[in-house]
Amino acid sequence: MDLIKFGSDHVDNLVSQDPTRLDRLPFGAILVDREGRVMKYNAFESALASRPPGEVIGKNFFNDVAPCTKGHQFQGRFQAGVKQGQVNCMFEYAFDYKMSPAKVRVHMKSTSMDEGVWIFIKRL
Repeated sequence: MDLIKFGSDHVDNLVSQDPTRLDRLPFGAILVDREGRVMKYNAFESALASRPPGEVIGKNFFNDVAPCTKGHQFQGRFQAGVKQGQVNCMFEYAFDYKMSPAKVRVHMKSTSMDEGVWIFIKRL
């Protein structure tokens, strides 16, 4: 078993090469398209958010899944990266939509805009 470390620059490539790794990650992983629609949603994030993938996939992450992420600090970084054609940033955030506030570290990363943007989430 290989250890995939949160924040690694290659985690998106490892998951793309072996899709079974997505549900084995020890942190949340969400793949969204350039509009923010959820394309993939791993088991770790599903368990922590108490939302099954079927309830999330196809919905807009910023509007429907986690509206607390709307604004400059989260969605703004996403939109700026999409506009530039590449996203790679890490920051701390607090999720509080329909739950007690949960402090997290977020790593948003894209390989190409055509493949989408990964949003990796680690609870602190």
